[in-house]
Amino acid sequence: MKFTFLASLLFIISVSTHSQTLQDYINQGISNSFKIQSAKNDLSIAEAGLAIYQSSLKPTLALNGNVPSFNKDNFEVRQPDGTLKFLNRSQNFSNLGFSFTQPLSFSGGSISLNTDLRRFDDFVSKTKQYNGTPAFLQLNQPLFAYNKYKWDKKIEPLKMEEARLTLQLQTNQLSYEICQAFFAVVVLQMEQQLAQLNLENTVTNLSIEKRRVQLGVSTEDKVLQLEIQQLNFQQMLEEATLGVQNNFVLLRTLTNSSDTSTLSLQLPENTPSLLLNKDELIATAKKKLPMYLSFQRKKLETASSTAKIMSETNQINLTASFGLTNAGNTIPSIYQNPNDQQRFNIGFSVPLATWGKKKNSLVLAKLREKQVEITNQAEEASFVAELTNLITEIPVTRRKISRSFALDTLSQKRFAITNRLYQSGKVSLLEVQASQTERDNGRRNYIVSLKEFWEKCYYLRIKTGIKF
Repeated sequence: MKFTFLASLLFIISVSTHSQTLQDYINQGISNSFKIQSAKNDLSIAEAGLAIYQSSLKPTLALNGNVPSFNKDNFEVRQPDGTLKFLNRSQNFSNLGFSFTQPLSFSGGSISLNTDLRRFDDFVSKTKQYNGTPAFLQLNQPLFAYNKYKWDKKIEPLKMEEARLTLQLQTNQLSYEICQAFFAVVVLQMEQQLAQLNLENTVTNLSIEKRRVQLGVSTEDKVLQLEIQQLNFQQMLEEATLGVQNNFVLLRTLTNSSDTSTLSLQLPENTPSLLLNKDELIATAKKKLPMYLSFQRKKLETASSTAKIMSETNQINLTASFGLTNAGNTIPSIYQNPNDQQRFNIGFSVPLATWGKKKNSLVLAKLREKQVEITNQAEEASFVAELTNLITEIPVTRRKISRSFALDTLSQKRFAITNRLYQSGKVSLLEVQASQTERDNGRRNYIVSLKEFWEKCYYLRIKTGIKF
């Protein structure tokens, strides 16, 4: 069904030389709105979080050391007879090393290739020594521990995709809010137009009725009725004009616009054809709504918390290294015929009694997992129920537009005929007032039906992410 701009001119006041469409305001809002800017920033934050996680999987090259580490003081030396003797010392102990470390995301440990060199200077005896490990390979591996890499690999990409879909959802929500504000102005401009038309018509009829009283074919009562009507329409016109101005402020706020002019609003010319198959809409929603990704993310986060609680009480760490080491009076001697260096260590901390702390923590974690599952199911059930109602209401509202448009057209014609008959003295003032009320209600019902249809369309976009 097409609703042309010529039809909309019947009820929209033109107070400027150009008009704005609903899509114009939506485009402006998407470009300028603070809400969209905030959602875009949230997406950038999520992308940065994913980039940080991905960077954490890459190897790290580090330089470490203490150059110099000078110490000049007195230190105590216990003598064979048990007494203490304080000796002066002036020493420097410097060390410098490189490490190339690769995290092991599959196990939560790390493996590194290292080299270091240490120098000792004794300034009292004027001697120096070197000690170093030209190369050694080291493995650090916690056993049965919480593996942060494993969970971040699942959660961080979901956060980024959820932020991307949230940006689209915010765009759709803003479009819906702009649609509501747009039609609020349209309704008030229609009331403004009706009040203006009725006021002009009442002034004309009042002049006719006064002449009839002078001719003795009418009564003062009818004149008083028309004067009361005139005052009422003047009041309605002022209220509608103020309402238009106030609602334009809301529309400009939503679009973050600095334009202070009051424009003529052009109604959408076409009603979109919507695919209202419930199963297909739900399938689309699962792909385009952040809600479903949020369900997955929350489940993973609670499962991650449970895994962390299960592993944090028992701590077992394995450290193993193999390399080459040497000592000498010069740096080159460190790298000549170095000796093997081997280290192996298993450190553990196993609580023997926790008085139910671990058990209770696990119970709480499992309850939180269950609560997330219940909440997810409740939100999905509410979503499906709301979507079902929308699918039912939209076709009904579309048919309402057709009927109300026909009634609006017919009531306008009837009023025009009745008003001419009244002015020619063939019908009563009561009949023309009834016809005028019928025309006004027909106009209101038509505009309201358009408002309801488009608001439902944009609300459906929020719920499913569909385009039209």
